[in-house]
Amino acid sequence: MKIHHVLLFTAGTTFKPTNSFSARHCDLRRRSDQNVETILFSNDKSKNGDVSGYRPGSLMAATLETGRVPYGEESRKYRRTVFTSADWVKHRNTENDIVSNLKGVFFSGVVRQLKEEILLVSVIAVTVVLWNDFFATSLHDSLAVPLPQLILPSLPFTLSSPALGLLLVFRTNASYARWLEARNAWAKILSQSRNMVRMAATFTFAEKKDPESQESIEYLACTVWLLSRSLMNDLSGTEDEESYRKELNEVFSNNDALIVNMCNSSDRTMSALACCSQALNSIPIDEKLRVETDKSLVLIGDCIGVCEKIFSSPVPLVYTRHTGRFLSVWMVLLPSALYKSFLVPGNDSLFSSTMLVPAVALVALFLFGIEELAIQLEEPFSVLPMQNFCDTIRESASVLACWSIDDA
Repeated sequence: MKIHHVLLFTAGTTFKPTNSFSARHCDLRRRSDQNVETILFSNDKSKNGDVSGYRPGSLMAATLETGRVPYGEESRKYRRTVFTSADWVKHRNTENDIVSNLKGVFFSGVVRQLKEEILLVSVIAVTVVLWNDFFATSLHDSLAVPLPQLILPSLPFTLSSPALGLLLVFRTNASYARWLEARNAWAKILSQSRNMVRMAATFTFAEKKDPESQESIEYLACTVWLLSRSLMNDLSGTEDEESYRKELNEVFSNNDALIVNMCNSSDRTMSALACCSQALNSIPIDEKLRVETDKSLVLIGDCIGVCEKIFSSPVPLVYTRHTGRFLSVWMVLLPSALYKSFLVPGNDSLFSSTMLVPAVALVALFLFGIEELAIQLEEPFSVLPMQNFCDTIRESASVLACWSIDDA
């Protein structure tokens, strides 16, 4: 669907905002109060059942509700953290921090995501121990040819470990920088959306306040929300489609043409941007003031470009693949290099180096875990609480659109 189709129906369709948008604002307020109540009574089992003590929507709460630990792609929707004051208080409480961290290892989604890598390295370590302690030693007397032991010198690993560490650090830093840039872009989208509605309402109501002006401001508030929500939809997978259409029908319940054209648009973000631009253009204010207000829309467009850049361009694949291969080879060969370090002096019994297996498994967990963190952060939008951002824009725009000096 071309963008000019959006312009046609927005210009020809009369938008009659009822009290539904304000009612939705009140509904958002109620839901916010309910969330606060949930947090305040999170330690009350009578109110929260099995998820008491955990933030609603968190990974741990989902684990207790479903009876299993979500991991991989399934866990990403539970990592869209939005903190409240109660969460910060709990976050700063370091009492029994070591115990909590050790207990959390068994529930970690990262650990479950890496179970194949850890299992492979552990099997190799068991093979090294069995071969060196049993086959190459105990069966040596019964064979005419001595069997070689699976032992490598540790010097190459000592020399290469700084290079591996740098690769992992750079990889993690690059992924975190992408997450931070995406978060900053959404913060700017949120603030500039508020600015645009605030300035438009202030400039309009300073000259006159009549039903027509109020209608145009409320329509602008709706299109400002539509822009952020359409961007979220373009940055999300197909699982957001149903929710997007439902919210569109709620906000534009009396504008079927807009709903149809937005749902059929090949680029919903650009269609929403055009829709928002025309809504701003239809507001009865001085041209200089309109240009000043439009600067916020220009900044939102720049942030959309930033989000599209991050979403379409991963960290260079050659870097990611080389780091993964380096780490995989290094970890596969590590048990043979550490074997001598775990031999007990003066202990000739079999399996004297069995502690090599858990030690190598822990090293694999930590190093592969660092790489996994980088992979999880590389695409930041599926772990950012974009729905919360859009709901905040919707609520703020409603407040600003309905506010006037007479209401104070």
